[in-house]
Amino acid sequence: MLRAATCLQLLMMGTSLLSCKREKPQPPHSACPGLDTTTITYNGYVAQVMRWHCISCHSGTNPSGGVRLDSYQEVRRSAEQGDWYRVMQNGSMPPSGKLDDCTLASLKKWIDTGYPQ
Repeated sequence: MLRAATCLQLLMMGTSLLSCKREKPQPPHSACPGLDTTTITYNGYVAQVMRWHCISCHSGTNPSGGVRLDSYQEVRRSAEQGDWYRVMQNGSMPPSGKLDDCTLASLKKWIDTGYPQ
């Protein structure tokens, strides 16, 4: 009986050790299969993100927080001021939850390449 319990313990320890694996850190764009992250434009990508996550609150005559995000000029102005990306990166916007790493990396790429339209 003692021998069976010892064998079972050893088997469980071996299984635990085999299931431990360390995930290799991936570059931010690896989470973007099928998306060309070399050329992120407002019309080709950023406007869609704004439609999906932002303009229901940030458009019209009384936008939330006084921030409009329903045009290229408004999104670029907000991005240039720095708050636009920061609030998405820290997860305080959108209220539905933090954007995925692929979307955040793509938006950062858009900023870093000079806000191409």
